[in-house]
Amino acid sequence: NREEGINESEIGTAFFRLGGLGHDNCVFFREVRTDVVDNQIDTLGKAFQGLTIACARCHDHKLDPIPTTDYYALYGVLTSSRLVMRTADLPEVHSAVKQRLRDMKPRIRAELARQWIRETETIPRYLLAAHRAWKDLPPEVKDLSELSLDRIQAWLSLLEKPKPEMEDPLYPWIHSAQSDGGILASEWRKLAARYAEEGRSRTVFNRESFQPFGDFRPGGRGGWHADGKVLTEGASPSGEFAVANSGPRAVTGIFPAGVYTHALSERLNGALRSSFVPKDKKFVSIRILGGKLGAHRAIIDNCMLDEAYKVLDRDSLAWVKIPNRDDQKELPFYVELVTKPDNPRIPDRPGLLKASPEQLASPHSYFGITRAVIHEIDETPKDELTHMSRLFADEAPADLAALARHYAGVARHALAVWAEGEASDEDALWIGWLLQNRLLTNSKELSPELRTLIEEYRAVESRIVPPRVFHGMADLDPGYDFPVLPGGDAKHPGKPVPRGFLQLISNSNGGFKVFGSGRRELAELIAAPGNPLTARVMVNRIWQHLFVRGMVTTADNFGTFGEPPSHPELLDYVAARFVRDGWSIKEHIRFLLLSKTFQQSSQSSPEATTIDPLNRLLSRYPVRRLGAESVRDKILAVSGRLDRTLYGPSIHPYREQPKPYRKLFRGPLDGNGRRSIYLKVTRHEGPRFLEIFDFPKPTEARGTRDVTNVPTQALALLNDPFVVDQAGVWADRLLVTTASIESRIETMFRAALGRLPDAAESERFQGLAKELAIHHKKDYEKETTDKEPADPVLTNRDVWKDVAHAVFNLKEFIYIQ
Repeated sequence: NREEGINESEIGTAFFRLGGLGHDNCVFFREVRTDVVDNQIDTLGKAFQGLTIACARCHDHKLDPIPTTDYYALYGVLTSSRLVMRTADLPEVHSAVKQRLRDMKPRIRAELARQWIRETETIPRYLLAAHRAWKDLPPEVKDLSELSLDRIQAWLSLLEKPKPEMEDPLYPWIHSAQSDGGILASEWRKLAARYAEEGRSRTVFNRESFQPFGDFRPGGRGGWHADGKVLTEGASPSGEFAVANSGPRAVTGIFPAGVYTHALSERLNGALRSSFVPKDKKFVSIRILGGKLGAHRAIIDNCMLDEAYKVLDRDSLAWVKIPNRDDQKELPFYVELVTKPDNPRIPDRPGLLKASPEQLASPHSYFGITRAVIHEIDETPKDELTHMSRLFADEAPADLAALARHYAGVARHALAVWAEGEASDEDALWIGWLLQNRLLTNSKELSPELRTLIEEYRAVESRIVPPRVFHGMADLDPGYDFPVLPGGDAKHPGKPVPRGFLQLISNSNGGFKVFGSGRRELAELIAAPGNPLTARVMVNRIWQHLFVRGMVTTADNFGTFGEPPSHPELLDYVAARFVRDGWSIKEHIRFLLLSKTFQQSSQSSPEATTIDPLNRLLSRYPVRRLGAESVRDKILAVSGRLDRTLYGPSIHPYREQPKPYRKLFRGPLDGNGRRSIYLKVTRHEGPRFLEIFDFPKPTEARGTRDVTNVPTQALALLNDPFVVDQAGVWADRLLVTTASIESRIETMFRAALGRLPDAAESERFQGLAKELAIHHKKDYEKETTDKEPADPVLTNRDVWKDVAHAVFNLKEFIYIQ
């Protein structure tokens, strides 16, 4: 965007309506966030109160009684709210499917444990065989005939790892087997003491260096907020596992207690958001896993413009350290973990995410988290080695064979308690380690029963449909008052102002005394019976849509410099009736449509033209041009191409010069026949055909559209490839009829204008068709090899394409009388 010469203010102003589209790095967070909230205040003020509140950002409103303190009272309400993705589906969605999956998992776990416990019986032999290879000793003859070379190689690869850490389960073996002479019990006891001392040291280090910031074991989330289809169900206990949704693997892992979005299915979405990180802490560290475009990021000052999502790609837990920005310490920030549907940056600008089309189209995505801490030191928590105490619990082994049996015993115990659903985090760690290193067979083909169970599980899981998500706001924090910014300068804040609404309407300057942002209190004040503006503004907008212009023509400005209402008493009457009818827009529209005023003809009498030349008094129904979307939709409807299907994804508009780096992609010329409401609108460039017919700029809040009658509109109806293409589609439909020229003209008028042609119109269009037949005769004769029909006018596509094009260009086609 900097290369394109777009400044931060323009980007921030566009952000709110477009749900987070913005630049790649919020360099000036406070300045950008200020512009975002300024746009929210501007939109809120115009939409609900008909007031230009945003003018008070830098100084007291010069025209209306709105002081700067009122602006920043509203600012505090909106900046205390987080802009997030929300899930529209209710918890009941897929409840039966999820319950079926829950019922199946214990059976899968029991069968896996039964097969894996059987495999632990051979661990000593495999470990000793790998040890012989590690020491360059010849293998025993029976090993060559009875053991799997792949399994021996798996153990050997672990033994050959350079300098394993003490938390590595094979560290005791490698330390104890450095010599060919085996180990002594006294040496083993020394190693056990060393582990005990190291464990205590790490525990003290962790306790003194790290402050808990979230514990995701069952029972709580430590102040983190959950959203999505899965996370509202709570945390998983120790020993949780995820069934692989495809391929030969049985599971993707065995996990300690925590939150895992894929515990039942990778199709279930989820989001976790922390509370604000204390400003005096340098780092947040989270122990996470994830994949398939699951991601995490830090969000500063509720600024969702940032594209710095870190995509996860690991099935095992690891600590991730997230630093606070040194240059933005005064600004609040929080950590967010999301699956793909909950990431507002997906699909992102090409080249940033580096995701394949298959990844973007896949319904699968996941993440998991067990702990979060905040700290000052540039390190992450250390493993406290509790899982290693299992090896030292029994008597000291006399030799390597006895130690190998120790390993088998630890694995067998972990699997036995896991099979009963009573595993601890240490048990889960041991089983996970064995799986990750291919020391247990992670295959759905372990037994016929396991294969049947997993295939059934996958079939049930595949019935989960993608979630429906939307951009929204959330109150997740206590809320805070915002300082006045003198002259709008974000770098020199003044005295904080209590969160609140306009003083003249709320009759209070004490602010909101509530937990959270105060958005609910704001909404209640906007809709309060004593608020004189909200109902008037709303009924004026409805009136505008039905009668071309409102009683107050400046629909966004009921202030001092707005136009006074043409019918003040009528405005008050319909506003009061609107409130009495329960603020029902549908009921109010019915009331107006059934009025004699709406049902008038558009024909004007000489007397009315003299008395009311501008039709301000509604002496007749005003002639109006169709809106941009309706012009396009009518062309599709008349041609027969309109797809009336409700809902579904947006369609990229047709572009002659697409710009993928700005997410301006080329869609089909006819938009797949979809209604214009389904055309995707981006801040950078709207649909060109619609813009010609006064489609508003996406960067501006407009309560009233411009209605122009300019040459470019006539030229578009003559030359735009979409119009020409639809004329051909209509011609194809007309050619399948065997009607006469006259009846075909009548059919076209009825479809396009809702009436039959008069005699003069019918004669003129029939003459046009015959002239066009002569004009296209040579081309038609070249294209057809059949005997010329009796009346070639009826079968020549070019003729009827041009006739259809002419109908599209009638003024009556785009005007309502």
